[in-house]
Amino acid sequence: MSRRRTRPSAHPSRLASAILAAAIVVAGFVTLMIRLEITQEGYRLSTLRLRIRDLENRNQQLRLELAELESRPRLRALAPRYGLAPASPAQVVVMP
Repeated sequence: MSRRRTRPSAHPSRLASAILAAAIVVAGFVTLMIRLEITQEGYRLSTLRLRIRDLENRNQQLRLELAELESRPRLRALAPRYGLAPASPAQVVVMP
């Protein structure tokens, strides 16, 4: 009777295990860095949205102020202070 020798199953080498562990650590670190970057961009976008809203409000206030400053009643009231009066018919020139 002959006994057949069976080979023990080959265990993965320590080098392969170390490479796999390093790859997992690197993948985790890359994932962490990407998530951190996304979070920072989210905060930046939030800040920019607030800034845009503030600037839009300021723009609206300035347009209102401009409309008030350019109003005809205001300009008519200020004209005498600067020596301005309506033009006389002799001062008006009509181009043909």
